[in-house]
Amino acid sequence: MLKLVGGFLAFTAGTVAFGLVSAIALKMAGRPFNLHEYFMPCLLGGILGLLVFQWNLRSKRYKEKLFHLNLVLQSIRDVNRLITQKKDRDLFLQGICDILVKNKGYYDAWIALLNESDSWDTFAQAGLNRDFKQLADRLKKGGMITCCQRALSRPEIVVTDEPAILCDCPLASAYANTGALSIRMEHEKKVIGILTVSMTKDLVFSIEEQQLVKEVADDIIFGLHSIELEQSRRQAEQSLQASEKQFRTLVENALTGISIIQGERVVYQNKEQERLFGPLPRSYILADYNNIHPEDVNKVKKLSHDISSGNIQALDVNFRYAPIGDMAHLIWIHCRAHTITYRQKASILVNMMDMTKIKELEDLLLNQDKMASLGRVAAGIAHEIRNPLSGINIYLNTLEKFFNRSESKVKVDDVFQHLQSASRRIESVIRRVMDFSKPSEPNFTTANINQPIEEAIKLTAVTLRKSGIKLDKALTEDLPKCRLDLQQIEEVVLNLINNAADAMRTKKNNKKIKVISSVVHDNITVRVIDSGPGVTIANKNKVFDPFFTTKSDSTGIGLSICHRIITDHAGTLKVQNSEWGGAEFSISIPVIDT
Repeated sequence: MLKLVGGFLAFTAGTVAFGLVSAIALKMAGRPFNLHEYFMPCLLGGILGLLVFQWNLRSKRYKEKLFHLNLVLQSIRDVNRLITQKKDRDLFLQGICDILVKNKGYYDAWIALLNESDSWDTFAQAGLNRDFKQLADRLKKGGMITCCQRALSRPEIVVTDEPAILCDCPLASAYANTGALSIRMEHEKKVIGILTVSMTKDLVFSIEEQQLVKEVADDIIFGLHSIELEQSRRQAEQSLQASEKQFRTLVENALTGISIIQGERVVYQNKEQERLFGPLPRSYILADYNNIHPEDVNKVKKLSHDISSGNIQALDVNFRYAPIGDMAHLIWIHCRAHTITYRQKASILVNMMDMTKIKELEDLLLNQDKMASLGRVAAGIAHEIRNPLSGINIYLNTLEKFFNRSESKVKVDDVFQHLQSASRRIESVIRRVMDFSKPSEPNFTTANINQPIEEAIKLTAVTLRKSGIKLDKALTEDLPKCRLDLQQIEEVVLNLINNAADAMRTKKNNKKIKVISSVVHDNITVRVIDSGPGVTIANKNKVFDPFFTTKSDSTGIGLSICHRIITDHAGTLKVQNSEWGGAEFSISIPVIDT
């Protein structure tokens, strides 16, 4: 109506203006008034006035549209700036709505977001104030409005040019004489919410306007994703810090000394390590050989060299260390070292545990066990000694009678031989007990284990042959060398062969013993196999106990001493039933690293 009135007035103004000009021109020319000549200028003036009115109207609309688009573009720039500033989702959404309305690009704007269960739970608005609460409550309760339903069902923008007629929205009355654009927001093929803005009706069908609204929606989606990533990063960082704090607390209060070595320098150590070896800065302990027991220096030097050269994955070593340089107050240290990466650098993680109390308890238990074992066998020792002592007393009485009756020297000599035999038996029993209670220190040398095996076989060959026992050997040639006490290893193999022969004493035939040496991984293995009755399940765990025996004429110390000797060689001695049904004793001793 306003456009029609304005057009009429412009036409009238043009007609009057051109009519006056025409009348003045005719009068000045002295020509009489002619309606035909007067009508045409008036018509042209009216048309010209109407054209000027239309041009002004379009120019005004263009300026208004240009001004509005500039406001929207400014809003988009402000939204992009907001993305980099706001890290809270609610503040970000409210900031966007405020920008869209504050810049006067739109009358009002509102955003609603869906949660993981596709329920509406987050809202932001500007320009609507309390009127928006009805819409938010309706959506929260699972209700839906027409514009939202249409927007959520399609990817393109939904235009509502008559909200009061086309939409059942509680905000329809607030949208009087305006239109609205609604668009769903989607990320990775999942709808996350909706954006709605209101504007003048003549703008809702503008392609540029719709494109700008879509761009704002894309910026909101990007901003929400950025905030989500930032929150995830912060949560991960907080979790990492909490985990690191908890781990550091655990390490700092550990009973095990922990340190990290980089370039032969300790870059970290916990409280227990500081208690053992002093505060930083210091060189790593494996380089301070003056404080290490002389017998342990070589193996610590080897470990230290392996650490320095990086030729380790994981190494363990036990050594004795004097924290204050006083060898009278040594502590036992169990050390484990392996390679790690610490702060992007190749490093060595060293764990050290003070084993002194454990070693003391171990020695105490060993002595208690030894004493208990001696107590258990006391009766057996008394029996072993009482028999030859009774014989000695009898022979002494006999000797006294021979002297009283002036018997021949031959009988006297025979009595003396029996006395010496009984005395040797007593000495043998006492020596075995002493060997068990305090074994001699091994005299280690680097040698091939086949050497003491051959000596033991030579010593038993004749006896075995007389007993009808076939002895076979399968000794691997060119075995790697071991750290051995040749005499003790010979004693162990000799004892095992003799035990095998004793086990087959009552057997009539098929009596066999086989001695095998070989390399298994990094160990030399010696197996003594026989075809005797074998070892029962009940006795399998007892055969190495001191003074345990199944023979009536044995003290049961032999296998216990053998086990102790092999343990002193850093090896193991095990028993199982052989493929022949007899016993199989297996010795394993580590090879010397070359």
